[in-house]
Amino acid sequence: MGALAHYLETERVATTQISLIREHTATIQPPRALWVPFELGRPLGVPGDAALQRKVLVKTLELLEAPAGPLLLDWSEPYGPAGDQDASTPSVWACPITFSRPPEDQSELDRLIAACRSEVTELRPWYDLGLKTSGRTAVVRFEPEAAFDLLSQYAVKGEVAAESYDGPFAVALRLAAQDIKAFYFEAVASRPGGSPPDSAAFNRWIWHETALGQLLKAVKERCLSETDEALRQTGALLLVPLEQA
Repeated sequence: MGALAHYLETERVATTQISLIREHTATIQPPRALWVPFELGRPLGVPGDAALQRKVLVKTLELLEAPAGPLLLDWSEPYGPAGDQDASTPSVWACPITFSRPPEDQSELDRLIAACRSEVTELRPWYDLGLKTSGRTAVVRFEPEAAFDLLSQYAVKGEVAAESYDGPFAVALRLAAQDIKAFYFEAVASRPGGSPPDSAAFNRWIWHETALGQLLKAVKERCLSETDEALRQTGALLLVPLEQA
């Protein structure tokens, strides 16, 4: 974006931008930039904090009042759910929901799928509340129950009815995994009195404390055993982060 800003300025189009990696911005030296201490993927700060997000946008746009720089302004105000989070201090987050345990008299895979089904059921009211409040969601292709059905059927049977998805199956598998993870995040972030987790806390929870994380790992292993190259690539790279593999 910084390089593009230089080009636009030569065409007399004033630019301003948000920087998440200060070192990169300092090297590229765009005309105007606001560096923020938020994690990658969240240039406006924590989800759901409309006041903070508006403040970041306003401060970024105010840089347009400055003459061409390069100008790199550092964000200096408190931020986070309590308004006083330090960028160098990782947040501590615990999931506000305790899931029911599945019956013991089942196979390991059946117990895993029963546990994941229970998670989806118990998270659904919080997700619906968040959707009603915000009017938006990152769950775009599969409803949570449909995503779970596709993933669990594939984990058990190695196949899914063609009418359950559109397009290539490997793509459907990836999109189902993305949608159900977005569902989990939005559900726990929407619980009244709670606060949204940062990505590190959320990833720890998903991959180490939920049945969904274990189900996705089972789907990954199933993909890796396939002869179809697209499914093998999906399993190897697109379902489970490499650091969790």
